[in-house]
Amino acid sequence: MNNSTEQRYYFDTNALLKYYNPLLKHFQEEQGILRIRRLVANSYLPILISPMTSLELVGKVTAFFRQKSVQKKTLRTIITHLRKDIGTNPTSRPFEMLELPDNVFRLAETILLEHTKFAIGSNDALHLAIVKKLPLYQPTMVTSDKSLQRVCESIQMSFYDPEME
Repeated sequence: MNNSTEQRYYFDTNALLKYYNPLLKHFQEEQGILRIRRLVANSYLPILISPMTSLELVGKVTAFFRQKSVQKKTLRTIITHLRKDIGTNPTSRPFEMLELPDNVFRLAETILLEHTKFAIGSNDALHLAIVKKLPLYQPTMVTSDKSLQRVCESIQMSFYDPEME
């Protein structure tokens, strides 16, 4: 992991879920949570996320609710924290919501077609396309997904696995 104070990071959905995992009080300690929390706390600049990351997180937490793994109060708490954490005060928020870049879906499709040997889905390809479309930021993809990491290596995109070290 690059410790430069100006290094930008982009969270995939699993990384964002690890960040909010402590709010899921009855869930087991998941590997990488402490590293994710430290990365956010020590990052000089807000962590980048996309509308896709936020939407997938809401989808996962609502699935937990339907499965009766979390209560309605916990669901609301996580959504409230997420909205606050991507709020309008740039000095105190941990996350920055990106707008989807132009032609990002076409690039995601290309990534899927060029990396058919890897087990990535369309949402993962979209995360990769978003990061690839951010050359000025040159963010490091934060993911524990091994297939996603293999594609990152293949397209020469830096990544950080919070479950490793």
